[in-house]
Amino acid sequence: MMVRLIRLQIISVCAIFSTFAITSPRAAESPVVPADYTAVYDVLHNGKNLAEVTVQLSNQDGIWTMHGYTHSMQGLAGALNAKGAQTVTGNWNNGEFVPDNFKFSFSVIGYKSAWEADFDWPGETVTILTKEGQFQLPLTGKAFDPLSLMLNTSTLLTDSQDRMMVNVIDEDEIKNHVYEADHDKPIDSALGCLKTTLVKRIRENSKRTSQVWYANDHEFVPVLMQHFKKKQHKGLRLEIKTLEVAGKPVQPAERCAIDKQAF
Repeated sequence: MMVRLIRLQIISVCAIFSTFAITSPRAAESPVVPADYTAVYDVLHNGKNLAEVTVQLSNQDGIWTMHGYTHSMQGLAGALNAKGAQTVTGNWNNGEFVPDNFKFSFSVIGYKSAWEADFDWPGETVTILTKEGQFQLPLTGKAFDPLSLMLNTSTLLTDSQDRMMVNVIDEDEIKNHVYEADHDKPIDSALGCLKTTLVKRIRENSKRTSQVWYANDHEFVPVLMQHFKKKQHKGLRLEIKTLEVAGKPVQPAERCAIDKQAF
């Protein structure tokens, strides 16, 4: 039971920074290709430090890679050597990231879980590989893995849409997600006062709340993420710790005015 709990927590930590982004057929109107960056986040579970997450975007010879992984685990998760990681490779086309391959992995002492998605855009299918075997899902319209969605956030938010729908590949199925955006939310962070866009996932008949604040002036890199139950206000929270863009650290700015939201 405890291993199952740790597994759920670390899978959530590994996935939370990437599952709230969205893409749009209007993306080609405002093509944006981000610079390489590295973002480090503190992870809190019910207000207590659980781990750190590092997300890295890099480009080598036209092949783009985004890699996110948990580290510096604390408490029982650290004792059980829990680890989680996600990686996507692909390229940019008219300002939109097009994935080729996505990998997810999680491990804890005595347990391992992993799945992979290979995209065939001309054939309009995605091949999923799991420990149970291999199968295909149809790519009807657009469907993306979590990290590809994160990379396409800037083009969508630049279009200033307020309500968005997207198809998300979730291991053995494709789910439809609905989001709402609030485009003017100043918050305090480890990087100082930031202008952000708040994106909330809309769930029908659910007690869960998922929301992410994206930095408007830093290519919409996520700076704060929360996933919790509405009644308990308990769950996971990721707060940006450091950000490096194109090899240069982002220096902290001044704090927000007292009436602005703080971490």
